[in-house]
Amino acid sequence: MLFVLPQVAGLLLFIAVPLVASFGYSFTTWDLIAPDPTFIGLGNWAYLFQDGRILAVLWNTVKFILLGTSSFLFFSLIAALLTYVPRRFVGVYRALLFLPYVISQIAVGIVWRWMFNSQTGPVTLGVELFGVHSPAWLLDPATAMLSIAAVTTWQAVGYGMTLYVAALQGVPTTLLEAATIDGANWFQRFRNVTLPMISPTVFFLMVTSLIGALQLFDPVVAMTTSNAGVAGAGGPSNSTRSIVLYMYNQMFNYSERLSGLGYAAAIAWMLAILTFVISALQFLVSRRWVYYDGADRGRQRNLRRRKARS
Repeated sequence: MLFVLPQVAGLLLFIAVPLVASFGYSFTTWDLIAPDPTFIGLGNWAYLFQDGRILAVLWNTVKFILLGTSSFLFFSLIAALLTYVPRRFVGVYRALLFLPYVISQIAVGIVWRWMFNSQTGPVTLGVELFGVHSPAWLLDPATAMLSIAAVTTWQAVGYGMTLYVAALQGVPTTLLEAATIDGANWFQRFRNVTLPMISPTVFFLMVTSLIGALQLFDPVVAMTTSNAGVAGAGGPSNSTRSIVLYMYNQMFNYSERLSGLGYAAAIAWMLAILTFVISALQFLVSRRWVYYDGADRGRQRNLRRRKARS
């Protein structure tokens, strides 16, 4: 207990207490200027379901999940399949792929904002070298979220690759050899042997990456901030404004009837509930496709015992 006491104290002080406080603030309105918050009951929560901008920013977040989370899972697996077999310089390749993950998201976003510059950016000039007209990547609502998703995938693919490599190296070679003897080709071995064996890692990355996508903030701020500061981020035409960025904007917006700390706290708790529900659904569905060797053996053993008793 003495060893875990510092961690428990930190959790209580920096997580539990702010959680309880924010829940209490969600029933108040406060511009941080008045001496005390004003209790308004369910006013923030009622306004939350009437605010049409909530659906818009949630849809932007869903678009990022469809573009960024799915591409992260896919390209991380591709990178792992190309690097999990020991060969010459494979460690160098893995290090180069992992390196962007340790760089600040703000720094990465600023660099890529310059690279996507519609006039002199390297990405724009590179596309036009092939005689193709380059879109205004971060200035066009049709490509802005796609550009942000591509950058976040590029930065995080090394992290996913590292976990996939560990999972692939844990797949028993005897199973693959048996499948080969039975006449299975590469795709059949991957689909019926490799993928089920690494499914716990796939599931872990799905859950954590989805939670991270719901909290999208830094890349949007770094790549879309205008002269107006963070308040102007999320463009063009609010096409990249995420739910967390909208919460941040409302936190420091006192020009509306309900805004400020109380309304931002209500948005935060709505996002927390949404994240919990989505994660719970993922865990529920995972029982159908995630393979845990020990758990499955235990279920099979219990099933045999029940049949024997009957």
